[in-house]
Amino acid sequence: MPVFAPPKYGSERTLVIPPFLAELLERHLESHDNERVFPALSGGPLLTTDFHTYYWSPVRGGAEARAGRYAREAMKPV
Repeated sequence: MPVFAPPKYGSERTLVIPPFLAELLERHLESHDNERVFPALSGGPLLTTDFHTYYWSPVRGGAEARAGRYAREAMKPV
């Protein structure tokens, strides 16, 4: 289970991103009710296993459209 807490030993983490990306990120976060950039379907944190199972693996190899509870559009492989 991931731990969501400040870094250990009073350290800080800095992520340097270009201004255009900062603007896109700001607009994205303002347009959603969740503070996470990539939340899980439940709204909570997106776990690594869920990311690989539901997002990365399908887009990596391409995937057919799917209906039902886990509906998605077809994805071309990358």
